[in-house]
Amino acid sequence: MRYFIAASAALALLAAFPVFAQDDNGVTTLGAPITVTATRTPLIADHEVAPVIVITAQQIQLSGAQSIAQVLQQYAGLDIASNGGPGQPTSLFLRGTNSNQTLVMINGVKINPADGSGAPLANIHLSDIERIEIVKGPRAALYGSDAIGGVINIITRQASAGTHYGAHAGAGRYATYDNGGHFDYGRGDSAFGVSASNYHTDGFPAVAGTPWDSGNTDRMWNAHANTVLAGVSLGLKHWQSSGNTQYTQFASMPPFALAPFDENYGNQVTSLDVTGHFLPDWRSNLNLSHMLDEIDQLQADPFNAQQAPDFVHTQRNVVDWQNDLAVGEFQLFTVGLYSEAQHASALSFGSGFDQTDHINALYAEDDIHAGPYRLVIAGRDTHDQAFGNHLTWNADYGYDLTAATRFTAGAGTGFRAPSANERFGFGGNPNLKPETSQNLEFGLRQKISANQTLTLSAFRNNLDNLIQFVVTPSNLNGENQNIARARVHGLEAGYTFTARTWSWRTDLIFQKPENPDTGSLLLRRAERTLTTTLDWHEDATSFGVHLIATGPRSDLDFNTATPVADAGYVLAGVTARRELSHGFVISASLENLLDTHYQTASGYNTAGRSVFIRLEYQSGQD
Repeated sequence: MRYFIAASAALALLAAFPVFAQDDNGVTTLGAPITVTATRTPLIADHEVAPVIVITAQQIQLSGAQSIAQVLQQYAGLDIASNGGPGQPTSLFLRGTNSNQTLVMINGVKINPADGSGAPLANIHLSDIERIEIVKGPRAALYGSDAIGGVINIITRQASAGTHYGAHAGAGRYATYDNGGHFDYGRGDSAFGVSASNYHTDGFPAVAGTPWDSGNTDRMWNAHANTVLAGVSLGLKHWQSSGNTQYTQFASMPPFALAPFDENYGNQVTSLDVTGHFLPDWRSNLNLSHMLDEIDQLQADPFNAQQAPDFVHTQRNVVDWQNDLAVGEFQLFTVGLYSEAQHASALSFGSGFDQTDHINALYAEDDIHAGPYRLVIAGRDTHDQAFGNHLTWNADYGYDLTAATRFTAGAGTGFRAPSANERFGFGGNPNLKPETSQNLEFGLRQKISANQTLTLSAFRNNLDNLIQFVVTPSNLNGENQNIARARVHGLEAGYTFTARTWSWRTDLIFQKPENPDTGSLLLRRAERTLTTTLDWHEDATSFGVHLIATGPRSDLDFNTATPVADAGYVLAGVTARRELSHGFVISASLENLLDTHYQTASGYNTAGRSVFIRLEYQSGQD
């Protein structure tokens, strides 16, 4: 069953001014990595006062990863827990927060579903990713619900000048293959492109002790176009992923043993940006977006064979009108209006919900940069028809003690709106309030030399009103209530070295994600993680090595639900790329080099030592 919510229309004067990346002396910088997520406006990554990670396309290529989750786990503070391999439910714990407390976007469009299960990271492959931007800490002041742990913005590839086309094909262990192609063309102010890929793996048994494999098939395509008409810029982007995943769960009929199941899924993101200018100091952008997330189980309900199989669907339509005003030479003021219509429906074991919600918000940000100082203040007033108004804010400050030393401090609040499933599913409570957080952070960035940088940060995040299922004497069936708390505090350190032919990055985190009432550690989050990556480039050859070392994690036993802890693990991988003649490139990656036996979620298997070989062809003419 499918539903569609028509997006609201908005009429507005459109004005824009050109945005350039400038250094501290006001000099335009070419080729520097640019971010757009931490402040909603373009900024050189090195000038951010918020904690930001930018993962480039080249870094993705040398990571050896095949999915977003595999890339993210190579950065300390981003714990990944997978229920059994490719396509299986995958949780991300950013700085120890819950898996549904990180906002994930594709091209600036939120993809977190309304059922509260967290973003579908397992369904995002890497063929057309231009870069990934990660902002740590709450960003609800700019993006609203779910941005408690931070924000991850996945930005897909866009067309450049000229004609470009190519194809790729790869294969590896577990009968895994990946193939696809792309075409794009750009001339003057106009460009368009399209790409598609097909991924398949037989996988391996998702649950320990079961004999059947849990495979995954994914078909992804990406399209984009932009042009300028009468001084107004138009940009259209579309990304979608669809396929089938086999998984394992307990059967609902006697003998209630583990059994194989499978489901179809679909994810879509479509956005239209309309930007123009009448005044030189006013940039205005109207963004219309549509998001779709669907999961449909293929097995019939064992309690009612005449009833449709279980499903969970989310559709979200958003109108976001953002205005950037240059107030003098050193101040940029942003103000915007946000309107969202979200529809969620689900059916599970004969019961479900069908719910539409409307959310409206006003947000503002002031970015002041003068000499050695930078101050960014943001606030948002959100009105959600489910629980009323909620105010969030962020304040980030940076001060250059010297030309090589920057001190940063930040504070902010975040929230996560109760999901439709928590309000109307099993144990549903329509009176739930949003989960909230208060975050405080101090940091230091030291340029040791022109090609060496050291970063240090200390953070503390208090989370309140967390939603927990409880059974009470007045309600023996149980219901969801805002009664739980959590606290995460820690230290992070990072070091980067970049030379002409090679680069080295090392990250280390010590954190304590805990329940302050009991002192127990939060599940599936490590207290200590070290990640390191070494990349080497010389003419037509590239080589990458990465290492992940993580400490023990608390969890619950798969069969008995009693507390357990894994022993931690060490993972290593290598990737090599070689440019051949006539536009061909061959690459090979070896993952889990040490053939480590480990689990990121109790009772669920992970991949052993695996090789994947890929051949690419790239051709272009100006």
